[in-house]
Amino acid sequence: MAKAKKTKKEVKIKDQSEQIPQLGNITISQKRYAECEWCFQFDEDVPQIFAWTDPEMNRDENPKVIFEITNVENSYISFTSTETGKTFKIFARELTKDGEAMRGKQKEAFKNLKNGSENKEA
Repeated sequence: MAKAKKTKKEVKIKDQSEQIPQLGNITISQKRYAECEWCFQFDEDVPQIFAWTDPEMNRDENPKVIFEITNVENSYISFTSTETGKTFKIFARELTKDGEAMRGKQKEAFKNLKNGSENKEA
């Protein structure tokens, strides 16, 4: 039986929309708050408000809260519940044996993940 001759057809693409056939539209929408407050919460306790938008502030930027804790002694952020008196604290400290162990496990996991993806047969 004779094999059919394969020919290569050159396709010129004018723009990105021609590369992938469109199967439908997917829209991901998240509700953006015009007025907003940021909270923290312990379990299911009453949410505690720690920041909010202000209509008199610059509206040219998206409101956001950014936490930065540097690697110096006494660098921390703490939140205290007005309802229960519980305190939640995020802080920096010198690396401990537990931290070293966690770092080692993470490095090993990434190493195994990387090696696993490189060793896959086609």
